[in-house]
Amino acid sequence: MINKSISGIVPMVVVLIAIWAILMIPFKIIGYGFLPPDDALWHSAKVISGKNWSEVLVLRDGIKMESHPGWHYILSFVHKITSWDVHSLVLFSVISLFILFFSIPVFFLRYPESWLLSILTLSIATPGWFFRMLLGRPYIVTMAVLLFIFMLWPRLKGKKIAYASLITITVLIAVSTWIHRTFYILLIPIAAFLLAREWKASIYMIICSIAGIFIGAALTGHPILFIKQTMLHLIFISASYETQDTLVTELRPALGDFAIVIIVALFLFWRALRGRWNKNVVDNPIFILGALSFIGGFITRRIWLDVGMVAVILWMTIEFEDFLSRIIKIESSRRLLSVLALAGILYLSLTADVGARWTNCRPQDYLSSEDPAQAEWMPDPGGIIYSDDMMIFFQTVFKNPNGNWRYILGSESAIMPQEDLDILRNIQKNRWSYVPFEPWVKKMRIEDRLIIRGEEDRKPKLSELEWNYAARSTWIGRKPKHATK
Repeated sequence: MINKSISGIVPMVVVLIAIWAILMIPFKIIGYGFLPPDDALWHSAKVISGKNWSEVLVLRDGIKMESHPGWHYILSFVHKITSWDVHSLVLFSVISLFILFFSIPVFFLRYPESWLLSILTLSIATPGWFFRMLLGRPYIVTMAVLLFIFMLWPRLKGKKIAYASLITITVLIAVSTWIHRTFYILLIPIAAFLLAREWKASIYMIICSIAGIFIGAALTGHPILFIKQTMLHLIFISASYETQDTLVTELRPALGDFAIVIIVALFLFWRALRGRWNKNVVDNPIFILGALSFIGGFITRRIWLDVGMVAVILWMTIEFEDFLSRIIKIESSRRLLSVLALAGILYLSLTADVGARWTNCRPQDYLSSEDPAQAEWMPDPGGIIYSDDMMIFFQTVFKNPNGNWRYILGSESAIMPQEDLDILRNIQKNRWSYVPFEPWVKKMRIEDRLIIRGEEDRKPKLSELEWNYAARSTWIGRKPKHATK
């Protein structure tokens, strides 16, 4: 009788253990002092400041509204009910988005430990991907939506129309569009359904995508402008560089992920050894999505990282679940010990500070107008910060969310005015010279500042400006006070 009652609660306890492990991982990592180094900083700072995008950045023509209205709305709501400061909002972003993505399959799977096994496998094979999953950026919402859709898609194959699933998918796409805007990425999963000859699912996905995109755009309050600007932004990025090394790392092409190729090959070999080979293992939308994204990674690695890896981890999970379902009964109490051990190993694997991967991302020696030694060197009201380094923007706006100045370079160089983008590209092509900075120096006013990275013994060779070594590896230049505006 006791054994029967224990076996009856085993599935629920397994879910609780899996969720516990997923919850504890980001909390342990931020306990090291971890803070993401890029976009999460400015998203939270913008919300705290309450400013429009044009009050933060110097923008090119055609960029009229912010790029992540939904995410900023959510952060604003959280700030309103909690009064959290910018640092706390960043940590909220890191924790909530990590948990959002990694908790979804736990509630769909009969054997949630298969999901934990997949996470553990990737944590060992491609640990860098998990750093990306802790950056607290809204692309993780899009990844979570893709994961959710592919968990739901078998329900679209039935003879009856699965209205609940279709409504759910439409809502998810609308939310993703509103929060992250990269609705064009949905072309890849639609192509995967078509190549897998899942005609019904393909039609459903096309309809849900169109409806979801327009609903999400409508939520911004400016649907036509939002869609137009999103496409313009994509065009600006595609046309704004001559060589790949001037792009941010995540937008550059990848040469493939050899570790993933080996893992997938081993999974297929393992299935063949068990006498369980079936062509549907590779002839399905999830595997095809991974293959398409692997190829797409040769264009830009974000396709691989944000779409392909979702497909890979889900495909592995399905393979693990197929195996587990054949060797252990779902009510077996033996699952409890194995899941506890697995959760513990996963926790240790992801939270281990190998190579100081988490502690290296603590708050830096930022520029702050509240530091008396730095205050007089910060821009005057209405000034502009000129810099060729995005990290200057991320770190400075994070530390000075209410700073009364703007930045020439923000989170994406393609949205800069064309004249300044040309100057930036010339600086990037001539990395060891200060001459390309001279057009900015000539444009500068008394209230503006030029901030350049460099060691303390390497004062920038731009004599028109007076310089101060203000923070670690950071020089601030300004026009002399007697200079004419």
